[in-house]
Amino acid sequence: MSGTRILCCHVTTATISFAVLYLIGNVLKMVGIILMVSLDKEAFSVPYHESKATRGQRVFDISTNILMLVLMSISAVLVLFSKRKGPMFVLPFVLMMFVELSLSFLSLFDGAWGLPGTPNYRDMLRVVKGQKRVDRLNEEEIGQFTMSYSVLYMMYILLKVYVLHVSTRCFYALKAESMAAVSVDTGNTVTVKLPSYNEALKMRAEDTPPSYHEA
Repeated sequence: MSGTRILCCHVTTATISFAVLYLIGNVLKMVGIILMVSLDKEAFSVPYHESKATRGQRVFDISTNILMLVLMSISAVLVLFSKRKGPMFVLPFVLMMFVELSLSFLSLFDGAWGLPGTPNYRDMLRVVKGQKRVDRLNEEEIGQFTMSYSVLYMMYILLKVYVLHVSTRCFYALKAESMAAVSVDTGNTVTVKLPSYNEALKMRAEDTPPSYHEA
């Protein structure tokens, strides 16, 4: 992980900026989930009583989503103190980004693995049908929607990969700075001040080495 700059700023500054945006997004997602539950509605205006999941499954799903968002938010908050506290405060954020990226890939195969507050293909298709007020889309509309969703989702995954790359570089940069500071603080260096020529002439006889005599 060579280099400490990314685009036009330091990797630490970039990681902190990503963490702030990440924190804001998670807070908005939690507010959305809380409002959804308080209004007794599922995501994208689907009533809970129309969902096939049982009440226990819905409670478990909502609680795990909120717990996941809380952990993500905590990892983002820790990044804000990484410049003073060291690289270990970046590590939780790196791990959570890796988890997010893994779940994003898994959601391509099954929407149940999706991230909390992140709509999957079925959810977005439901929104489009709701906006057009139709029960089904024709083949041309489904093709356009699938193409648009695929492009946007790939850009979303690439953004996650980029953030993971930057945060990993930030971790190694802070680790290198920390190790350099420790090596300077614990360096065993000895400084000896030698006397000048005049001081050497004024030295007492007992301070000078004994004279040499041939046997």
